[in-house]
Amino acid sequence: MEEKKFHIIIVDDTMGEKDPFVVELKLNYQKEAIVSYFTKVEEAFTFVDEHMSERMVIIMDCRFGSVWQGVDAVKELRKKTSLIYVIMMSANNVNQLSSQDIMSLINMDSIFFIKNTDIEGAKGKIETIRKLWNVRFDCVLEQWLIRHPEDNNKEAFSEATTGKTYTWSDILVELRLQTPVGKSFEHKLNEYYIYQLNRSKK
Repeated sequence: MEEKKFHIIIVDDTMGEKDPFVVELKLNYQKEAIVSYFTKVEEAFTFVDEHMSERMVIIMDCRFGSVWQGVDAVKELRKKTSLIYVIMMSANNVNQLSSQDIMSLINMDSIFFIKNTDIEGAKGKIETIRKLWNVRFDCVLEQWLIRHPEDNNKEAFSEATTGKTYTWSDILVELRLQTPVGKSFEHKLNEYYIYQLNRSKK
């Protein structure tokens, strides 16, 4: 398994490919990331669906000229996965959002805020997210498989009900897609760690 670039997805209906914000991110992360720009939420979501098993950061405007709003888009995204980090852009940070929208975002994981086109703020949040990837299980597993490609096709998990087996490479995809299999594996793994922690205290 070759190390893949992560995705930075910009969703905003007022910028353009040549906007300084977009250009700066492309230049800054040209070796580590693929930066994609979308003016329509629907097109961005199609891209996300096609790359759900990969690491990505979404930078999204809080307000769109269409019927979509950034908060609504994040709610739809969270129906698919809780693993994708989102950076919300707002003209006045969160001041322009309603209290109901603010509470909705607070109750969702992995959300960051910056002011519109704050390039340094965006880069800072991206670096924070990259550090968080170092401790998240799916990202740790991905790095392990990159360093140990011989383990990609080794059996990792077997479903009790169907008897279907999954390799470590399969499990990585299931975790990223937040499928029932991925969630079940993560749950069992957490139970195992808690069990080991309790044993160590005895």
